[in-house]
Amino acid sequence: MSEQMQEKDGKVISVINMKGGVGKTTLSIGLADFLSEKENLNILLIDADPQFNSTQGLLDNYKSSGYGNDDDVNYYNEVVIPAEKTIYKLFKPQIDMSVSYETPDKDDVIINLKNNLDILCGDLNLVLVNKVSDHTFVKRIRNFVEDKELRKIYDYIIIDCPPTLTIYTDSALMASDFYLIPNRIDRYSIVGISSLQKAVNNLIREERINLKCLGLIYTMVNKSLSPKQEKIKSSFESKREVNDIDIFSSSMSLANNIQFGVGGTLPTKYKNSREDIEAITLELIDRINQIDR
Repeated sequence: MSEQMQEKDGKVISVINMKGGVGKTTLSIGLADFLSEKENLNILLIDADPQFNSTQGLLDNYKSSGYGNDDDVNYYNEVVIPAEKTIYKLFKPQIDMSVSYETPDKDDVIINLKNNLDILCGDLNLVLVNKVSDHTFVKRIRNFVEDKELRKIYDYIIIDCPPTLTIYTDSALMASDFYLIPNRIDRYSIVGISSLQKAVNNLIREERINLKCLGLIYTMVNKSLSPKQEKIKSSFESKREVNDIDIFSSSMSLANNIQFGVGGTLPTKYKNSREDIEAITLELIDRINQIDR
């Protein structure tokens, strides 16, 4: 893991929507990769989604000698899982009451992918955490960030959140300074936004946290919207739940090569998607700077 000499004051950003299939993972890994490379910032991506698609996308690109080679795609199973270097280590239930829980050391769970980019891998076992009644679990990610002084190491910590209300979703939001909402233009998009805003407002009220929305980013956008899509977009933006949310001027275009291309799922590997990510990144940094001022 690369650590620069000067102490940082890192920001934690959750990428979240209560609706699946909105490009959340693509946006998360794209931002993490671009910020680490083009902006030369130190980035940690935390994969808090049990489907761990962010983990697979980044490991395929940076821990495989050739994308799609059967001998390479087992890095997660052959290296990560045996070493228990996943987010589940933060949430592992206590089985011995005489031994108190201790926050894992960062080197025991974080994997370096390349210069300036690290990952805390996702884990399907996260689904077991939601059966735990211990409310202190919602503080596990925040405590990890604070106890290990990760803000002094990373410029940005990006958390890829699941599209469900869970203990680990709350834990991600509890650890965050900001949250970012990726959203598709379809007739059901308001459902995910409404659920998310209710959940966030409840968490802010109950836990007294200072969590700010950076805005909404349209994803999987066609180059030219049809009249029907324009109508759906206009209707969506007129809803009460969206009134208080700023909408990014930049967006993520629909790109089939991210899903099906031989170059993998990392959007920064493709020209058009990389340009989208660059525009979003610059707007994101500007928004954070404005809030800080």
